[in-house]
Amino acid sequence: MENIKNLIKEELCYIDNSLDSLFKDNNEILFSLKEFLFSSEKRIRSIFIILSLKSIKLNKLKPETLKILIAGELIHNASLLHDDVIDNSGYRRNNETINKLYSSKISILLGDLLAAYSTECLNEIKNMKVISNFQDCIKTMSNAEIKQFLLRNNLPSLKEYLIICKGKTASLFITIMKSILFVEDISEEYCIKLVKITEKFGLLYQIKNDLEQKSSEIDKENGIYTIKDIIGIEKTNILIDNYKENFRREIANFPNVIYKEALLELIDRI
Repeated sequence: MENIKNLIKEELCYIDNSLDSLFKDNNEILFSLKEFLFSSEKRIRSIFIILSLKSIKLNKLKPETLKILIAGELIHNASLLHDDVIDNSGYRRNNETINKLYSSKISILLGDLLAAYSTECLNEIKNMKVISNFQDCIKTMSNAEIKQFLLRNNLPSLKEYLIICKGKTASLFITIMKSILFVEDISEEYCIKLVKITEKFGLLYQIKNDLEQKSSEIDKENGIYTIKDIIGIEKTNILIDNYKENFRREIANFPNVIYKEALLELIDRI
């Protein structure tokens, strides 16, 4: 993964530095929040979208695009802090959650803080289409979580499961990409393809996450059935392979640049 990150090091450093600069107060709780924000496996949304944009030779990203990526990172992490309370999770990727370190109240407050910073970041862009797009996304994410909660201890259909995945996870990927398309000069043909591959990647990412043992254990504790419970692990792996193959076909006509190669590598790695 490091070789992929190195290709877009300048943009990722800008995002990290911007996130780091948000926390001027130096206290124990905010220090834990910063550790959470900079823990491993972060920035997958930014990494995927930057690589996708550079794959169509959009080499210099506008400042507004970087702000949209920062807002997306903030909203994603805010949702994780709230999810840890909903799921009563003590660990996330082998690290203790804020929920476990302090309390559910602190986890919710810090999630709200990140959401407030994301709003501030979006306001600086001064584009109402972008702001409206993110507002709709937050409603979609929340409604998907409610739908999942109402289905606890009940086996959903594959269609219901995929709708929840799109709402919980893929919707933020899509929102970030669509918002960037409002501010960057990109041809309509590429716009359509970028939205398609972003939705596929978001769904693929959630499906793969649901196959992880730790994630699976937490889901079971909370009465949540995921795709392996619905169609089995073998069929899930076939579905994943189909998503990957469809993704490769969608970007087949992208320019043969190093970022396209990295994008294909990223798909194989998740």
